[in-house]
Amino acid sequence: MSRRRRAMHAQTSIALLGSVLVACSGVRRSPAVGPARLAQLGQLGQLAPGRVDSFQVAMPELGGRQRTVRVYLPAGYEGSGGGARAYPVLYLQDAQNLFVAGPYGDWLVDETMDRLVREGRSSGVIVVGIDNSRHRWEEYGPWVNRSMRDWVDSAWAQSMQGGEGSAYLAFLTNALKPEVDRRYRTLRGREHTGIGGSSMGGLIALHAGLTRPDVFSKVMAMSPAVWFAESGGGPWLSRNQLLAEMRGRALPRNVRFYVDVGTNERSRGADPGVADARGKPVTYPQAYVEGARAAVDALRAGGVPDANVKYVVDTGAVHHESAWARRLEGAVTWLYQ
Repeated sequence: MSRRRRAMHAQTSIALLGSVLVACSGVRRSPAVGPARLAQLGQLGQLAPGRVDSFQVAMPELGGRQRTVRVYLPAGYEGSGGGARAYPVLYLQDAQNLFVAGPYGDWLVDETMDRLVREGRSSGVIVVGIDNSRHRWEEYGPWVNRSMRDWVDSAWAQSMQGGEGSAYLAFLTNALKPEVDRRYRTLRGREHTGIGGSSMGGLIALHAGLTRPDVFSKVMAMSPAVWFAESGGGPWLSRNQLLAEMRGRALPRNVRFYVDVGTNERSRGADPGVADARGKPVTYPQAYVEGARAAVDALRAGGVPDANVKYVVDTGAVHHESAWARRLEGAVTWLYQ
């Protein structure tokens, strides 16, 4: 071997040794892994699957209540796919039904999010689920509903519910988000942070997007319980507190709002005891569809660009986790595109 070739061989060996040392030390110098590369790693079986962590957190804004938080870490978060990069975050309510099947079904969040990564349609999103509790009406209700008996019976709710939604939102932004950012590799800016939920969870998500656009730039409101915002004492939607909030403030133009609804949704067997402006009784499916549509119309009328509003009507869909699981993929891919 010539002196020139021996020198080149030595330089190559040193370079290879340096690469091995870097790999063994855990130092990662490569740029963020894109969806195509993640899909390739998944096909090769080299992509670490997603997993769900959980921890307990206090809610100082709500008298120190304790709550379980469940955190989905996306496929590739650990191992060769994820490296040391940070991820966008989606905060969801009613965490008991997001990752495992409970009495009401399963959103299939982890299965859906893993599949989107494997198919190269997402680089991964951290999903933070917050368990609900017996205070669900209060915490997810930004306003007080003084006519609950018009909507649900005494076995399910008291005659007056709600009013702690702003305190719950303060807990999310002041206590929970900093803790999540401390524990996990998150992209902390508003442009990477979303909030969502279904039914009452969809209602508090809409309120969050309207009042805290400095924290959340993406809202996923599935089957929002717009009816809960009724103040009572008038025809259906004539004194709705959510719609009044939308009409009474400057709406954020830099927040994306995904709103969907099924055409056969109901929260109980009997229809509510309310009537429309013509005196005609309102059905539960009517309340869900018209409520969601009124919210979307108010967003657009308030100046939110059409490009930032997506409205989906799911024909025949009921008020159930199976329906929200089916629509999750479309919501996430649109919000985090």
